[in-house]
This record gives sequence, C-alpha cells and structure tokens, in this order.
Amino acid sequence: MKPLIPAFPVVKFPITDEFAIHGFGILVALGFIFGSRMAMRKAARDGLDPEVINRIVTWMVAGVFIGGHLGHLLMYEPQDLLADPWSIFRLTEGLSSFGGFIGCTILAMVFFRKEDRAVVQANRAAKAAGKPLQPRIRILGYADAMLFGFTLGWFLGRMGCFVAHDHPGVETDFFLGVYGMCEAATGGRIPAPGAACDSLLGCFKQVQFLASAPYDGSLGKACHDLGLYEAIWSLAMIPAFVYLDKKPRFPGFYTSTWLISYGLIRVVMDYFRTADTRYFGATPAQIGCLVMLAGGAAIVYFNWKKKPLVQVNEAHWKAQEAKLAAEASPAGDDASDEAETSAEA
Repeated sequence: MKPLIPAFPVVKFPITDEFAIHGFGILVALGFIFGSRMAMRKAARDGLDPEVINRIVTWMVAGVFIGGHLGHLLMYEPQDLLADPWSIFRLTEGLSSFGGFIGCTILAMVFFRKEDRAVVQANRAAKAAGKPLQPRIRILGYADAMLFGFTLGWFLGRMGCFVAHDHPGVETDFFLGVYGMCEAATGGRIPAPGAACDSLLGCFKQVQFLASAPYDGSLGKACHDLGLYEAIWSLAMIPAFVYLDKKPRFPGFYTSTWLISYGLIRVVMDYFRTADTRYFGATPAQIGCLVMLAGGAAIVYFNWKKKPLVQVNEAHWKAQEAKLAAEASPAGDDASDEAETSAEA
C-alpha cells in the first residue's frame, strides 16, 4: 500500500497581488449556507420554527471564529498569547474546532434563552387576544435540527481544511496519505511528483501516475490528512441521519449520536496528530471528547423514553385548537379550562 493523493498547493483564488480568496473560506461559507438549510428543513419536519435556525446562524458564525480562535490560543498556543496579547484580535490566525464547539454552545444557550423569553411574551399577548399559544423553545429539539444539518456543514468545512492543508498528521504509507502535507506543516517545499498538480485534470493525472508507478521515496513524504478523514466521516453521517429520520426519535437523539460518534472518532484520530500540546498525555481535543461522550450519554439516559417532539408539538396544537373551540362555544368555561390544562401539560 502506498499514498495516492498527490501534493497540491493551497487552493486560493488571487484577486490582487496582495489579496486572495482561499478555498477554505469558500467551503466554510458554503457549509454554513447549505448546513443551515438542511437544519431548517429538519426543524420544520419536527414541528419547530425553522426561522429560529435561520436567526441563530449568525451567532454560530461568531461562535466558530471567536471561540475557535480563543480555544486555539488558550489550549494550544498560550505562550503566543502571553508574548503578543494583541493576537487575541487576529481571528483568522489559528482556529480550534473544540474552541468553536465551546463558543457555539455558550452562544446557543444565550440565544435560546432569549428566544424563549420572546415566546413567553408573545404568548401573554396571544392569550389576552384569544389566539393560540406557541410551544416553548425546546433546546434539544433545535439542537437535533442543527446537528442534523451540521453533518453537511462539517463535511464542507473539513473539505476546506483539506484544500488548505490545515491538519497534517504523522507520516504514513496509507493510501489516503497526502504528499507534501509533512513539508507544508514545517514550512518546507511541497514536492510535485509527475506533472504539475495545478488543476483538477493535472491532479487526476498525478493520482493515475502514483497508482501505477512503483513507490519512490524521492516523491517526498506523505502524511495523514486529519481534515480529510473528518470530511469522510461526516459525509458518511449524512445518509445515516437521513435514513434514521424516517421515523420519529426521542429529543436529543441526533445530538447524542453526533456527540458520541464524533467523540470516538476524534479520540482515535488525535493519536495521529502532530500537535505537541499535551495535557496528561492527551491533546486538548481528546480531553474535550471525553466531555462530549459524557454529554451524549447523559442525553440518552435522561431522554430516551420521552416522546418525539413532532408528536409533542402535534398534541400541543390539537390542544390549542380544542381550547379555542371550547372558548368559542356557548357550552361554558369547564371545557375551556380542561383544554387549557391539557395545553399546558
């Protein structure tokens, strides 16, 4: 077995001599766009308000970049922060996925609390006007919708890491190893076996060349590309989630499934990471994965017997219809009170 992915330069599109649009940025942006659309459709299927997902996207962008940058500095490069405190404001210089997770989680909790207060206020006005009441914000339901779409967003984001050579691992002869990753990680020259890999056709020809030619150490080192591996994992999760969504699931099902599966995969992959930052022999991400696994297990333990939210929401709106019908009928207040009690339950 030998590596088959040729060396290629970081993908970017020059605009001026000093400015270029990087493939990483394009793919991350597409991840937010298409991932949020997928999440909104999932929210609608579960009887939730898809516009809530639309509103939280900006918050998640801030969480990814602010939390990711702070996480990188605090967990991986604290000495850089001490040497240059102004680096905290250079958000594009180093991103940590787990820092992004933490940032997004904190902002999501603030956002959903704000949204729930808005629902409570709207329901007061609706009750006074004799209109149906909205269901309260159910965080796990929206988290499920977000992580359902996050599979697609994460795939595109990690493909951005792949085209930017962002996550080189140790040297390997695995067939998915990427030539030039090791050299790029240390600032060395990226070797180019065969014809220059400066186009899709050129890279395809290089793959053919590498597949047919005997292994040649002069081609340079090949390393694990951990961004590519995560992209493959998330690509596999997309059809898995679509298949599982054929039947209603308990609140938190997709959140716990994502946390547990990613936690397990990331623990293993970080053993191939070249990062030299370790705490108690583990990378910050591996420690974070233990928290992920515990959180996913806790969600399953406390929620697996609960009704799917699509059923809960259907029952809510039926109760609201019954309540309004009872209030509109001359039968009296007893039926109205009974319907209101059912709605609150």
